[in-house]
Amino acid sequence: MSTKPHEPYVCTLSQELQKKAESELNERADTRQQHIQALREKTKSRPDIKFRTDDVFLLRFLRARKFDVDRAFKNLEKYYEIRHEYPEVFDDLSVVNRRHVWEAGMEGILPGKDKQGRRLGLFRPGKWNPDLCDSKEIFRANVLTLEKMLEDEETQINGMVFIGDFADYSMKQAIHAGPGMARLQTQLTQNAMPLRTKQTHFLNTPAIFNTAMKVWQQFTSDKMNRRMIIHGDEFSTLHEHIASSNLPSDYGGTLPEVTECTKKWMEELLAWEDSYHRANKGYGIPKKKDALGGAKKSADPGSGLVGSFKKLDV
Repeated sequence: MSTKPHEPYVCTLSQELQKKAESELNERADTRQQHIQALREKTKSRPDIKFRTDDVFLLRFLRARKFDVDRAFKNLEKYYEIRHEYPEVFDDLSVVNRRHVWEAGMEGILPGKDKQGRRLGLFRPGKWNPDLCDSKEIFRANVLTLEKMLEDEETQINGMVFIGDFADYSMKQAIHAGPGMARLQTQLTQNAMPLRTKQTHFLNTPAIFNTAMKVWQQFTSDKMNRRMIIHGDEFSTLHEHIASSNLPSDYGGTLPEVTECTKKWMEELLAWEDSYHRANKGYGIPKKKDALGGAKKSADPGSGLVGSFKKLDV
Protein backbone atom coordinates (compact mmCIF):
# COMPACT_ATOMS: atom_id res chain seq x y z
CA MET A 1 0.00 0.00 0.00
CA SER A 2 1.43 3.37 -1.00
CA THR A 3 2.15 6.00 1.63
CA LYS A 4 2.86 9.00 -0.64
CA PRO A 5 1.69 12.22 1.06
CA HIS A 6 -1.89 13.16 0.19
CA GLU A 7 -2.37 10.35 -2.31
CA PRO A 8 -6.15 9.78 -2.19
CA TYR A 9 -7.29 6.67 -0.39
CA VAL A 10 -8.85 4.04 -2.63
CA CYS A 11 -11.26 1.75 -0.83
CA THR A 12 -10.89 -1.95 -1.64
CA LEU A 13 -12.96 -3.24 1.28
CA SER A 14 -15.79 -5.70 0.72
CA GLN A 15 -19.33 -4.35 0.77
CA GLU A 16 -19.89 -6.16 4.05
CA LEU A 17 -16.94 -4.43 5.71
CA GLN A 18 -17.93 -1.06 4.30
CA LYS A 19 -21.39 -1.46 5.84
CA LYS A 20 -19.85 -2.47 9.16
CA ALA A 21 -17.49 0.53 9.09
CA GLU A 22 -20.45 2.82 8.46
CA SER A 23 -22.70 1.36 11.16
CA GLU A 24 -20.04 0.93 13.86
CA LEU A 25 -17.42 3.58 13.05
CA ASN A 26 -19.42 6.30 11.26
CA GLU A 27 -17.27 5.88 8.15
CA ARG A 28 -19.06 6.94 4.98
CA ALA A 29 -17.65 6.88 1.48
CA ASP A 30 -19.07 10.33 0.66
CA THR A 31 -17.49 12.05 3.69
CA ARG A 32 -14.39 9.92 4.32
CA GLN A 33 -12.01 12.20 2.44
CA GLN A 34 -13.37 15.28 4.21
CA HIS A 35 -12.61 13.73 7.59
CA ILE A 36 -9.12 12.74 6.48
CA GLN A 37 -8.44 16.29 5.32
CA ALA A 38 -9.87 17.74 8.56
CA LEU A 39 -7.52 15.55 10.58
CA ARG A 40 -4.61 16.55 8.34
CA GLU A 41 -5.43 20.22 8.99
CA LYS A 42 -5.40 19.56 12.74
CA THR A 43 -1.77 18.49 12.54
CA LYS A 44 -0.81 22.07 11.67
CA SER A 45 -1.65 23.07 15.26
CA ARG A 46 1.38 21.09 16.48
CA PRO A 47 4.40 22.37 14.52
CA ASP A 48 6.65 20.67 17.09
CA ILE A 49 5.57 17.28 15.69
CA LYS A 50 6.41 16.11 12.20
CA PHE A 51 3.31 14.09 11.45
CA ARG A 52 2.95 11.40 8.87
CA THR A 53 -0.13 12.62 6.99
CA ASP A 54 -0.85 10.23 4.14
CA ASP A 55 -4.46 9.08 3.87
CA VAL A 56 -3.95 5.44 4.83
CA PHE A 57 -2.10 6.40 8.01
CA LEU A 58 -4.59 9.04 9.17
CA LEU A 59 -7.51 6.76 8.37
CA ARG A 60 -6.52 4.22 11.00
CA PHE A 61 -6.81 6.89 13.71
CA LEU A 62 -10.20 8.05 12.45
CA ARG A 63 -11.49 4.48 12.52
CA ALA A 64 -10.16 3.92 16.02
CA ARG A 65 -12.08 6.99 17.26
CA LYS A 66 -15.24 6.46 15.20
CA PHE A 67 -14.50 9.35 12.86
CA ASP A 68 -14.49 11.92 15.65
CA VAL A 69 -11.74 14.19 14.30
CA ASP A 70 -10.88 15.75 17.67
CA ARG A 71 -10.52 12.37 19.38
CA ALA A 72 -8.56 10.99 16.44
CA PHE A 73 -6.16 13.93 16.66
CA LYS A 74 -5.59 13.34 20.39
CA ASN A 75 -4.83 9.71 19.58
CA LEU A 76 -2.41 10.82 16.85
CA GLU A 77 -0.66 13.25 19.21
CA LYS A 78 -0.25 10.51 21.83
CA TYR A 79 1.15 8.18 19.17
CA TYR A 80 4.12 10.52 18.71
CA GLU A 81 4.34 11.86 22.27
CA ILE A 82 4.82 8.44 23.84
CA ARG A 83 7.70 7.78 21.45
CA HIS A 84 9.31 11.05 22.48
CA GLU A 85 8.79 10.46 26.20
CA TYR A 86 10.25 6.94 26.14
CA PRO A 87 13.14 7.01 23.65
CA GLU A 88 14.83 4.14 25.51
CA VAL A 89 12.10 1.89 24.11
CA PHE A 90 11.10 3.36 20.78
CA ASP A 91 14.55 4.15 19.39
CA ASP A 92 15.28 0.44 18.98
CA LEU A 93 12.29 -1.10 17.22
CA SER A 94 14.12 -3.92 15.50
CA VAL A 95 12.48 -7.25 14.78
CA VAL A 96 15.84 -8.99 14.40
CA ASN A 97 16.91 -7.92 17.88
CA ARG A 98 13.68 -9.30 19.39
CA ARG A 99 13.78 -12.77 17.80
CA HIS A 100 14.13 -14.44 21.20
CA VAL A 101 10.71 -13.10 22.27
CA TRP A 102 8.84 -14.86 19.46
CA GLU A 103 11.07 -17.94 19.45
CA ALA A 104 10.14 -18.48 23.12
CA GLY A 105 6.46 -17.96 22.38
CA MET A 106 6.13 -14.96 24.69
CA GLU A 107 3.81 -13.07 22.35
CA GLY A 108 2.51 -12.99 18.80
CA ILE A 109 -0.47 -13.20 16.48
CA LEU A 110 -2.23 -16.48 15.77
CA PRO A 111 -3.01 -17.53 12.19
CA GLY A 112 -6.43 -16.79 10.73
CA LYS A 113 -9.39 -14.78 11.98
CA ASP A 114 -12.40 -15.57 14.14
CA LYS A 115 -16.02 -15.50 12.93
CA GLN A 116 -16.15 -11.74 13.46
CA GLY A 117 -13.09 -11.26 11.26
CA ARG A 118 -10.81 -10.41 14.20
CA ARG A 119 -7.16 -11.40 14.58
CA LEU A 120 -6.15 -13.04 17.84
CA GLY A 121 -3.12 -11.86 19.76
CA LEU A 122 -1.43 -13.96 22.44
CA PHE A 123 0.86 -13.07 25.33
CA ARG A 124 2.43 -15.46 27.84
CA PRO A 125 4.18 -13.52 30.64
CA GLY A 126 5.06 -16.74 32.45
CA LYS A 127 7.50 -17.56 29.62
CA TRP A 128 9.43 -14.37 30.32
CA ASN A 129 12.67 -14.75 32.31
CA PRO A 130 13.55 -11.28 33.67
CA ASP A 131 17.13 -12.44 34.33
CA LEU A 132 17.66 -12.99 30.61
CA CYS A 133 15.26 -10.58 28.97
CA ASP A 134 14.68 -6.94 29.92
CA SER A 135 11.04 -5.79 30.21
CA LYS A 136 11.76 -3.23 27.49
CA GLU A 137 12.38 -6.12 25.10
CA ILE A 138 8.85 -7.43 25.66
CA PHE A 139 7.41 -3.97 25.21
CA ARG A 140 9.28 -3.40 21.93
CA ALA A 141 8.02 -6.74 20.60
CA ASN A 142 4.47 -5.71 21.54
CA VAL A 143 4.85 -2.41 19.69
CA LEU A 144 6.12 -4.11 16.54
CA THR A 145 3.29 -6.63 16.59
CA LEU A 146 0.66 -3.90 16.97
CA GLU A 147 2.23 -1.71 14.29
CA LYS A 148 2.04 -4.52 11.77
CA MET A 149 -1.50 -5.50 12.71
CA LEU A 150 -2.78 -1.94 12.47
CA GLU A 151 -1.72 -1.68 8.84
CA ASP A 152 -4.47 -4.20 8.10
CA GLU A 153 -7.73 -2.43 7.25
CA GLU A 154 -9.90 -5.34 8.37
CA THR A 155 -8.24 -5.20 11.79
CA GLN A 156 -8.83 -1.45 11.96
CA ILE A 157 -12.54 -2.10 11.49
CA ASN A 158 -13.09 -5.44 13.23
CA GLY A 159 -10.69 -4.92 16.13
CA MET A 160 -8.62 -7.54 17.92
CA VAL A 161 -9.02 -10.18 20.61
CA PHE A 162 -6.20 -11.04 23.01
CA ILE A 163 -5.42 -14.14 25.07
CA GLY A 164 -3.21 -13.87 28.12
CA ASP A 165 -1.82 -17.22 29.29
CA PHE A 166 -0.42 -16.85 32.81
CA ALA A 167 0.90 -20.39 33.22
CA ASP A 168 4.22 -20.32 35.16
CA TYR A 169 3.68 -16.67 36.12
CA SER A 170 5.22 -16.00 39.52
CA MET A 171 6.53 -13.29 41.82
CA LYS A 172 9.69 -13.22 39.71
CA GLN A 173 7.80 -11.76 36.77
CA ALA A 174 5.36 -9.74 38.88
CA ILE A 175 8.02 -7.61 40.58
CA HIS A 176 9.39 -6.66 37.15
CA ALA A 177 5.96 -5.73 35.77
CA GLY A 178 4.80 -3.26 38.40
CA PRO A 179 2.95 0.07 38.16
CA GLY A 180 5.45 1.67 35.77
CA MET A 181 5.16 -1.07 33.18
CA ALA A 182 1.39 -1.26 33.67
CA ARG A 183 0.99 2.45 33.09
CA LEU A 184 3.16 2.46 29.98
CA GLN A 185 1.45 -0.57 28.43
CA THR A 186 -2.04 0.83 29.02
CA GLN A 187 -0.99 4.24 27.71
CA LEU A 188 0.16 2.52 24.55
CA THR A 189 -2.87 0.30 23.93
CA GLN A 190 -5.61 2.66 25.12
CA ASN A 191 -4.35 6.10 24.14
CA ALA A 192 -1.38 5.98 21.76
CA MET A 193 -2.13 3.18 19.28
CA PRO A 194 -5.25 3.32 17.08
CA LEU A 195 -6.30 -0.04 18.45
CA ARG A 196 -9.79 -1.46 18.98
CA THR A 197 -9.52 -4.17 21.65
CA LYS A 198 -12.75 -6.16 21.69
CA GLN A 199 -11.94 -8.79 24.34
CA THR A 200 -9.06 -10.00 26.50
CA HIS A 201 -9.18 -13.58 27.83
CA PHE A 202 -7.02 -14.76 30.73
CA LEU A 203 -6.00 -18.40 31.16
CA ASN A 204 -4.08 -20.48 33.71
CA THR A 205 -4.28 -17.72 36.29
CA PRO A 206 -2.29 -18.42 39.50
CA ALA A 207 -3.06 -16.84 42.87
CA ILE A 208 -0.63 -13.99 42.25
CA PHE A 209 -2.59 -13.05 39.10
CA ASN A 210 -5.28 -11.34 41.19
CA THR A 211 -2.70 -9.10 42.85
CA ALA A 212 -1.08 -8.26 39.54
CA MET A 213 -4.46 -7.45 37.98
CA LYS A 214 -5.30 -4.99 40.75
CA VAL A 215 -2.17 -3.04 39.81
CA TRP A 216 -2.92 -3.09 36.07
CA GLN A 217 -6.60 -2.23 36.49
CA GLN A 218 -5.64 1.06 38.13
CA PHE A 219 -4.58 2.23 34.67
CA THR A 220 -7.18 0.39 32.57
CA SER A 221 -10.40 2.10 31.50
CA ASP A 222 -13.74 0.84 32.77
CA LYS A 223 -14.65 -0.17 29.22
CA MET A 224 -11.53 -2.32 28.88
CA ASN A 225 -12.07 -3.83 32.32
CA ARG A 226 -15.56 -4.91 31.26
CA ARG A 227 -14.06 -6.64 28.23
CA MET A 228 -11.77 -8.85 30.33
CA ILE A 229 -12.81 -12.48 30.83
CA ILE A 230 -10.99 -14.73 33.31
CA HIS A 231 -11.20 -18.47 32.58
CA GLY A 232 -8.70 -19.87 35.07
CA ASP A 233 -7.71 -23.28 33.71
CA GLU A 234 -11.09 -23.95 32.07
CA PHE A 235 -10.48 -24.11 28.34
CA SER A 236 -14.12 -25.09 27.79
CA THR A 237 -15.30 -21.59 28.70
CA LEU A 238 -12.66 -20.10 26.39
CA HIS A 239 -14.10 -22.21 23.56
CA GLU A 240 -17.49 -20.59 24.16
CA HIS A 241 -15.93 -17.34 22.91
CA ILE A 242 -13.25 -18.57 20.50
CA ALA A 243 -13.65 -21.56 18.17
CA SER A 244 -11.16 -24.41 18.47
CA SER A 245 -10.16 -23.75 14.85
CA ASN A 246 -8.71 -20.41 16.00
CA LEU A 247 -6.78 -21.80 18.98
CA PRO A 248 -3.40 -23.57 19.29
CA SER A 249 -3.27 -27.18 20.37
CA ASP A 250 -2.01 -25.97 23.78
CA TYR A 251 -5.58 -24.78 24.48
CA GLY A 252 -7.48 -27.65 22.93
CA GLY A 253 -7.52 -26.10 19.47
CA THR A 254 -6.61 -27.34 16.02
CA LEU A 255 -3.82 -24.85 15.25
CA PRO A 256 -0.18 -25.84 15.78
CA GLU A 257 1.32 -25.31 19.23
CA VAL A 258 1.96 -21.75 20.39
CA THR A 259 5.69 -21.57 19.69
CA GLU A 260 5.18 -22.71 16.11
CA CYS A 261 2.55 -19.99 15.64
CA THR A 262 4.73 -17.25 17.16
CA LYS A 263 7.74 -18.27 15.08
CA LYS A 264 5.60 -18.03 11.96
CA TRP A 265 4.48 -14.58 13.09
CA MET A 266 8.14 -13.60 13.58
CA GLU A 267 8.86 -14.55 9.96
CA GLU A 268 6.03 -12.27 8.83
CA LEU A 269 7.47 -9.44 10.92
CA LEU A 270 10.95 -9.95 9.48
CA ALA A 271 9.57 -9.69 5.94
CA TRP A 272 7.59 -6.55 6.86
CA GLU A 273 10.16 -4.65 8.96
CA ASP A 274 11.95 -2.71 6.20
CA SER A 275 8.73 -1.35 4.71
CA TYR A 276 7.57 -0.19 8.15
CA HIS A 277 10.76 1.73 8.85
CA ARG A 278 10.78 3.29 5.38
CA ALA A 279 7.19 4.51 5.74
CA ASN A 280 7.76 6.03 9.18
CA LYS A 281 11.30 7.35 8.95
CA GLY A 282 11.77 11.00 9.93
CA TYR A 283 8.41 11.51 11.64
CA GLY A 284 7.78 12.44 15.26
CA ILE A 285 9.03 14.97 17.81
CA PRO A 286 12.71 15.89 17.40
CA LYS A 287 14.89 14.80 20.28
CA LYS A 288 15.80 17.66 22.58
CA LYS A 289 19.49 17.18 21.91
CA ASP A 290 18.79 17.60 18.19
CA ALA A 291 16.32 20.47 18.48
CA LEU A 292 17.90 22.48 21.28
CA GLY A 293 21.40 21.13 21.65
CA GLY A 294 20.65 19.67 25.08
CA ALA A 295 20.46 16.20 26.58
CA LYS A 296 17.55 14.04 25.54
CA LYS A 297 14.57 13.76 27.85
CA SER A 298 14.24 10.50 29.72
CA ALA A 299 11.12 9.19 31.32
CA ASP A 300 10.24 7.47 34.52
CA PRO A 301 6.88 5.84 33.80
CA GLY A 302 6.32 5.29 37.49
CA SER A 303 6.50 8.92 38.58
CA GLY A 304 6.56 11.29 35.61
CA LEU A 305 9.03 12.57 33.02
CA VAL A 306 12.07 12.40 35.23
CA GLY A 307 14.59 9.73 36.12
CA SER A 308 15.28 6.58 34.16
CA PHE A 309 13.23 4.01 32.26
CA LYS A 310 15.12 1.42 34.28
CA LYS A 311 12.55 1.89 37.03
CA LEU A 312 10.18 -0.14 34.88
CA ASP A 313 12.12 -3.16 36.01
CA VAL A 314 11.88 -2.50 39.75
